[in-house]
Amino acid sequence: MAVNEAAGGGIEMAQKLAKKVERRFRRGDCECVVESAANWKDYTRMVTEAVRKRPYAVVVFGGDGSVRMAASQTARIKGLLGIVPCGRFNNIYTSLYGEPDPEAALEIINGGQQTQIDAALANGQFFVGSLVTGVIPAFLERLGSGSLPRLSMSWTKLAARAAEDAIARPTTMKIDSFTYEVEPLVLGVHLLSTIMTLKVAPVADPIDGRLIVVFDPKGDRDTAARFIRDLRKRKYQFDDGVQLIRGRRFTMTPATGRAWLLDGDPVEFTREELTVEVLPQVVRIFTHASDKA
Repeated sequence: MAVNEAAGGGIEMAQKLAKKVERRFRRGDCECVVESAANWKDYTRMVTEAVRKRPYAVVVFGGDGSVRMAASQTARIKGLLGIVPCGRFNNIYTSLYGEPDPEAALEIINGGQQTQIDAALANGQFFVGSLVTGVIPAFLERLGSGSLPRLSMSWTKLAARAAEDAIARPTTMKIDSFTYEVEPLVLGVHLLSTIMTLKVAPVADPIDGRLIVVFDPKGDRDTAARFIRDLRKRKYQFDDGVQLIRGRRFTMTPATGRAWLLDGDPVEFTREELTVEVLPQVVRIFTHASDKA
């Protein structure tokens, strides 16, 4: 049990949940160890050392960055990953299981069913959810450390300001064998569906070996702001304004000079060309009992 105390989703709750899972496993005559880390450096070292011991499963109590890091480690040994949502947004958990619910997560883990999901490499950097630039990082920059707005009107205002902040740049994209010359304010590569509680890539399938690219060709600020607003209202229809394309490999230039988020964490690319390739079904995770293993 790996508890990331820096995840920001309620440390006391996370620790209590970890102890609860520990008691359940021990009643089943299983060895279970709970470890906590106060910062990111300690968390990465803790998970890396735990994976070296080749446990049956690593259960992460944290957010998207915590899950991504642990998934990259468990994938190396074909280990099993559990997720208890204790982060700020919990996009990975939401995409896979539904609304963040730690108690429901415990039941999924306790059920013992498992499946395998895709991951990807973005210029060698591992991720399982999404890689985004443009208006969404600008939205989160505007949001700061605050919580997501509750009212649609607040979402609309923040989205408009984020669209003003984002910079559209001439970009060459290639999705499989198709090339696009675009100037996007909305650009994301998705394996899973959810960002900031929004179904940005609603048809994303975690086990189909494909990625989804969401982008606007023309970099129109009104279109970018409307995209966020309508997603919030759950009524966006993908069209020529913002397009959604499925593929197995994505490349683009230039990649530098942009704000990027990799599973919610800032990342910088030093090469002009960005390449994203899918790693089919390399991450083993617990799943709902009703799902196929």
